Amino acid sequence: MEKEIVKLLKQHSRSFKNLKDLFNVTSNQLNDLLLKLQEEGLVVSKKQEYFVPEDLELKRAKITKIKDCFSLAIIDGEEEEVIIENRNLNSALKDDEVFLEEDYQSNKEAYKVFSIIKRAHLTLVGEIFQKNGYYYLQVNDRSYQNFKINIVKTEIPLIEGQIVRATILDSSRNSIACAIEEVIGSRNDPGIDVLRIILEHGAPTTFKDEVKEEVKKLPREVASEDKKNREDFTNHFIVTIDGEDAKDFDDAVEAYEDDEGFHVGVHIADVAHYVKQFGSIDKEALSRATSLYATDRVVPMLPFELSNGICSLNPGVERLVTSCFFVVDKDGNVSNTRICKGVIKSKARLTYTYVNAVLKHQIKEKNHELEQALYTLNKAACSLRKKRKLQGALDLNSTELKFKVDKNGEPLEVSIQNQDEAEKLIEDLMITANEVVSNTFEKRHYPFIYRIHEQPHAKRMEAFMALSSRLGFSCQFSFLTVTPLQLSRHLEKISKSPRYEVLSRQLLRSLAKARYSIENKGHFGLASKCYCHFTSPIRRYPDLEVHRLIDRFLIEKHTDYDEQMINNLIKIAEVSSINERRALAIERDVIDLMSAKYMAQRIGEIHEGVIVGFTVNGMFVEMDNGIDGFIAFETMKKDFFIYDERRMMAFGKRSGKKYLLGDKCKVKVDEVDIAKATIDLSLITEKKSNKIK
Repeated sequence: MEKEIVKLLKQHSRSFKNLKDLFNVTSNQLNDLLLKLQEEGLVVSKKQEYFVPEDLELKRAKITKIKDCFSLAIIDGEEEEVIIENRNLNSALKDDEVFLEEDYQSNKEAYKVFSIIKRAHLTLVGEIFQKNGYYYLQVNDRSYQNFKINIVKTEIPLIEGQIVRATILDSSRNSIACAIEEVIGSRNDPGIDVLRIILEHGAPTTFKDEVKEEVKKLPREVASEDKKNREDFTNHFIVTIDGEDAKDFDDAVEAYEDDEGFHVGVHIADVAHYVKQFGSIDKEALSRATSLYATDRVVPMLPFELSNGICSLNPGVERLVTSCFFVVDKDGNVSNTRICKGVIKSKARLTYTYVNAVLKHQIKEKNHELEQALYTLNKAACSLRKKRKLQGALDLNSTELKFKVDKNGEPLEVSIQNQDEAEKLIEDLMITANEVVSNTFEKRHYPFIYRIHEQPHAKRMEAFMALSSRLGFSCQFSFLTVTPLQLSRHLEKISKSPRYEVLSRQLLRSLAKARYSIENKGHFGLASKCYCHFTSPIRRYPDLEVHRLIDRFLIEKHTDYDEQMINNLIKIAEVSSINERRALAIERDVIDLMSAKYMAQRIGEIHEGVIVGFTVNGMFVEMDNGIDGFIAFETMKKDFFIYDERRMMAFGKRSGKKYLLGDKCKVKVDEVDIAKATIDLSLITEKKSNKIK
């Protein structure tokens, strides 16, 4: 009947009564059907008539940002965001799926929300405040500041400053009604600000009771029965190499060298052996899809007993693994690949700091076998890296910050994360293992989940090329057919320029976002024709599913599959991509919060900086500690500055003074708003603008 209703409405609109008479159903039955079609975005209503969206020239979109005076949305299939005045949001919140119609009353090209298709979240996390005897909920960036979220139902005593979780009950054009479900804490509680960010994005922070019960049934050590039909690698010299603060170890490596080349073994924790598909742990893992790393805490994908226990490749204990072996020659060519199930016993838990010191000969390792293993691993990695670079793999710079915090979660120090030899070594070996596994499935045409990174959108690449040319570096390639190798050579050409860092950042923003798919579309950034995620099943769900596919098709030799399996893989790919973006948004918001809290203690400090972005109101500057701040044009009193979007620069109307991306400057920290996570800077003295090459 649903298809018949849509087919009928495509001919012309109908009233509720007309539809009820035509289909001879009760009012309740028809109402349920129409609500379902509206939630799917197939039908809309206007003035008691029902239409298909295209008849009203509606555009499906997603609300991406909500600011003080206006909001932004991105229309399905388009790249550029469109503007919505906040009075025309129709109670839509950030991330909601909506239908837009053109706002003909606006002086500029703008839209208004016709209807909400689907709420991103049915619950809200916010702070209670009181006004004129009524209680309201203030949410951070999901709505604009004066939008009313009324608390209409609660049995919990309310106090201003409480951070609560509320369920949306109803909404009108200008307000939302909600009911308080639970009190999370008070705004002054230690660590509540980070917890609030996590909950605002709808990410779970605790494990359900049924998950805890299932965990209790898991073994604490490897049983003899589990080792059957597995290869014994316990005598191999295998080590883990991770960061100092790592608690779970899902990959271990080994290598030796002979006339054939470098023989490398990458051993990955066999999480699939313990996490059974469609069980409580598995369902919860998929709902998270990835572990979260939010400065002072980790929200794991799997319970501690798995992630830090039986699945973690801790030294000196037997652990089950899925192993990937390959040989690398001195030119980085990979051969003799093999995937199997095994048992290992790691010989050492090494840190990046320690391995870097050994590789740089700053530490003389007394264990000759360990020293030789590290040198061999590094030589293999260097060969692989060299070949990938020749193929065009992109090495893009982006500033990653790490905060050291006190026991209350307050930032004490900030540092910029840098990749050294040990970090690159592990990255190179993991990339190769991922390629070996994905190529194996691609060649055999088995169902699979690939990690894809598609060709850059032409419009964004055209904008990057124009910017690069204006900064003195013309691009000798087409924005329609650009290859990774062309971009890699372009970056190499400008690598010595002061503009390199900012152009590298802009290129990163111009590329498509990587995602998961059952279709192999290659990985543009890695210049790889076939890629997947296999090496981190403790913290990424697609890796766990890849291990299951290895078990099914390669180990157990079951080559049959049905439509249900394909649909399940499609669902896993979609959910994992969505929740990965959620995790990145949380981590970015936490970094912004910590940056604001750190700089709030440093008002008046002067820093060297580089201009990294513009808006119509000012310019963003990355300070020498890696933190970004904003200089409003209105604070630059000596002139009236205008942002030229086409040329990506700002210029003074009176003086003609120009500011370009990559220009160096000296700034003072003027003001910090921790609640909004904003840092306001002022220009102190100008350094001479970098000459355009």
